[in-house]
Amino acid sequence: MKTIKTLIALMVFATAISAKAAPLMNGLALEQQFNKDRYIAAVYSDTLADRPDVLLNNNTNRQLEVRIIADSLSARRFRNQWMEGVAINNSGNTLSGQAENMVTFANVFKGRLYKGDSFTVAFDGNSGITTISLNGVNLAQVSDRNFFNILLRAWVGPVPPSTDFRDGLLASGNVDASLLGTYELLEPAPERVAKIKSSIAPQAESDVAEPAADETSVAAAPTVDGPVPAQPPLAGSIPAPTLASAGNTPSETPDTPAPTQPQAEQPAPAPAPTPKPAPVKQVAEAPMEEEEEEEDEAPLTADMILAQQIYQSMLLRHTYKFIRYPQRAQDRGQEGSVRLSVSIDKEGRILNIEPLQESRYTSLNREARQAVERASPYPAAPPQLAKESYQFTMPITFRLPN
Repeated sequence: MKTIKTLIALMVFATAISAKAAPLMNGLALEQQFNKDRYIAAVYSDTLADRPDVLLNNNTNRQLEVRIIADSLSARRFRNQWMEGVAINNSGNTLSGQAENMVTFANVFKGRLYKGDSFTVAFDGNSGITTISLNGVNLAQVSDRNFFNILLRAWVGPVPPSTDFRDGLLASGNVDASLLGTYELLEPAPERVAKIKSSIAPQAESDVAEPAADETSVAAAPTVDGPVPAQPPLAGSIPAPTLASAGNTPSETPDTPAPTQPQAEQPAPAPAPTPKPAPVKQVAEAPMEEEEEEEDEAPLTADMILAQQIYQSMLLRHTYKFIRYPQRAQDRGQEGSVRLSVSIDKEGRILNIEPLQESRYTSLNREARQAVERASPYPAAPPQLAKESYQFTMPITFRLPN
């Protein structure tokens, strides 16, 4: 009798799947910066999982969703954080092959996101198409079966925003009830949805009405064609990003962030104060930077995105050479994740360091900051990114061997 009941249950489950039932919520994670809630991220999948490799099955219907908690959030800042995660959790060959698709993804982010906004990336396992939408309004589609996974790896790969963030998404359906309640209450106002629809319609009309004009302007634009000759030196001088293995599982580079042998070097932080800039603790700069990001930005090109991704990978790998797991933290079994916002000048010298997210342990927070200070000066930016200053996020995870 039990066998019959089990078979019936399996048949019902199979019928639900075949009827294209909505993917199940696999996990939720809260993103915080400057000790403020920013958004809640969710991963949905037809198959519940507590391991990244199961979620990365690209024949399964899956969905990534972000619901904004903050009153207002720069869409460009949100995009840049996601793309930094893409850069350090995917191989160089993958980034090169997906450069044009990343252009499509990057250029949907404009203006600001507001409380209740829902940004969704949905993957159809049958067609292999990824649909990007905001508040139910489709913004773009990517017809590449492998594209969805490069975005997902930024969240659940070896170098996630934080270990808590990744663990929350790999919950296999066992989500925090309080966080789920907050998530479900976040909805966009009807007028917000209407505004997004009205902003999309004129763009679609202009794309149809003036194809020739668009082609002419792109072909004649020196700003688009200019950086292309610099691409070969970029690929030659900056190694392909392989930090997906350097975050927590050292395979390619021996100097990764969780070694146990460099304890003897712990007194070495003496030179750290030397590069310390005076304005290091300017918390008030964060809102100002968000306002600056509202300035018009030229559409990103594949060359520009690839340069950013490779440079981000290079900066992270460079920093990892200077990380020392504090001996006292090792002795006490202390682990944690730290994320820093780092600004450097065009020569690679540090202008500012700010904590976006800290661990529970002062020694780990201090070591993350000192590692960044020891790493100065950083490699100079490639020609495509040359400007007076460059800002990037530095995620550092301290994890003891099992």
